[in-house]
Amino acid sequence: MATRRFQLTTIVPADPVSAIDFLSDLSRHRGLHAFMKSAEVVATGRDSDGEWREWRVVDRLKFLGIPYTFRYPSRITRTSRRSIRGRVRAAPGCTLEITTTAETVTRGSVVKESAVVTAPWILVGYVTENARVAHARTFSLLPAELASA
Repeated sequence: MATRRFQLTTIVPADPVSAIDFLSDLSRHRGLHAFMKSAEVVATGRDSDGEWREWRVVDRLKFLGIPYTFRYPSRITRTSRRSIRGRVRAAPGCTLEITTTAETVTRGSVVKESAVVTAPWILVGYVTENARVAHARTFSLLPAELASA
C-alpha cells in the first residue's frame, strides 16, 4: 500500500456553519465536483464522532480515454459545527480520508481540506489525481455557489 496527500483552501462568502452545511450534503455537489453524476443518502446515524450520513455516489470518469461509471460509498461525519470528516471506499484497498474545516475571516470563511489517499502503489497516483482534480474543481466553484445561496 502507498499513501499520498493533498490539501485545498478557498475563501467563501458564507459563515463557517453554512459552508460546512453545504459541503456535508453531497447531493449539492453535482455540477461542482468534476465527475459526480449523483449522490444519494442510504443510511444515517450517530456515533462518538458525531452525526453521519452514508452516501452512494456515482461518478463518470475516464481511464486511458475510455469513459466508465464508478459507484462507491462515502460516509460524511459532522465532527463539529465547523468541520466534517469524509471516508470514501473507492475500491478494495483504496480509501480517501478527508478532513474539512471552516473558520471565520473578514469577508466570509476560509475552508480548508486535507485528504489522505491510500491505495496499492500501482493505483495510488491515479486515485489521488482524480480525487484532487474533482475536489479542486469543487473548491474553485464553491465561492460563487455560496454567493448565490
